[in-house]
Amino acid sequence: KNEGQVIKYGTHQTTIQLLPIHSRKTILKLKKTRFLCKECGATFSAETSLVDRNCSISVDLKRKIMAELATNSSRKDIAFRYFVSDVTILRIMKVAVKNVKIRLDYLPSVLCFDEFKAMKSCVGKMSFIFMDGQTNQILGLLESRKLAYLRTYFSRYTRQARENVQYIVMDMNAPYFELAKSIFPHAKIVTDRFHIIQHIHRALNHLRIQIMNTYRKNDRLKYKRFKRYWKLFLKDSYLLDSSRYRYDHSFKRPMTEKAIVDELLSYDSTLKLAYDTCQLLLYHYKQKVTNDFFEVVNTLDTQLPEWFRKKLTFFNKYRKGIKNAFQTPYSNGALEGTNNKIKVIKRVAYGYRNFLHFRDRIYLIQGLVFQDQSKTKKNQSKRISASIDSR
Repeated sequence: KNEGQVIKYGTHQTTIQLLPIHSRKTILKLKKTRFLCKECGATFSAETSLVDRNCSISVDLKRKIMAELATNSSRKDIAFRYFVSDVTILRIMKVAVKNVKIRLDYLPSVLCFDEFKAMKSCVGKMSFIFMDGQTNQILGLLESRKLAYLRTYFSRYTRQARENVQYIVMDMNAPYFELAKSIFPHAKIVTDRFHIIQHIHRALNHLRIQIMNTYRKNDRLKYKRFKRYWKLFLKDSYLLDSSRYRYDHSFKRPMTEKAIVDELLSYDSTLKLAYDTCQLLLYHYKQKVTNDFFEVVNTLDTQLPEWFRKKLTFFNKYRKGIKNAFQTPYSNGALEGTNNKIKVIKRVAYGYRNFLHFRDRIYLIQGLVFQDQSKTKKNQSKRISASIDSR
């Protein structure tokens, strides 16, 4: 409007930080022309695509830092490499995730639930994570796994989205069952197969430790044998090597894996009975025969310790979930792998104090994946570039 009234009004020098060259800090002294409007008296400066307005860090440097945030490096390490402060890294990270929105009108047909240890400052001891059971994409990270907290969160989704969920894969955690019944009316519970095996192994291992401790003072040799070969008890019996002999110092003779297990089981009849029972359960688990699995659970020998029998009859409480686990291909395997990666992220950063910062970093490293977005390295870099260009 006042184009003819605008005149040059001197120059203004700014300092722009560029990408490092040969690992050295690089600064650009940029002179910007100042302009004056004779009509209204306002002044303004010329702008360049090299840097955002009112900013001293170049766009290319920001993009590079965002790309680094998508790798498992600590913020301090990134700040050191690019000669900026940790606060600057944090600010750029917030820009990267600010446009990420959760769709409250969509949920996939298969959900996976689990918990992970975040930090002491969280509302509960454990935090909550859930993902798409078919695409293995993270859908959300919540600060608490408490039932009331989860019910409030998932109630935000539309009823149509919640009715779309057909299966929910989870461990044997009672609050999750209550959540599934009240929030997801059409969902069937699938007990995670890993936790079924883990429960059997823990029961057997606990009995082995009890029997091992009876030999602590009376027979140190047997005690050491039980302690040394604990992994063989948890191995499927048909996978035990019965042909390759190796000299064993504790037995003072060549032994196979199967011979070692047989020798240790001969020390205690109760342990032998428990071992055979667990192996039978694992066999029916592998064959995915629900009726045979629960027949073993409900016909346990009374010679087994009462606490051991209670451990196994605990499966009756989750019969439907275990049956669905045998009939469907869904599991929490990908989610357990993600939890392991989260532990690595936290360890590399020497821990986090703010859950939101921790959550945002996980989203970045996982590619800012939500529901129907693709989890590939190509569009990860595209999203990073688009995020900075949208400012």
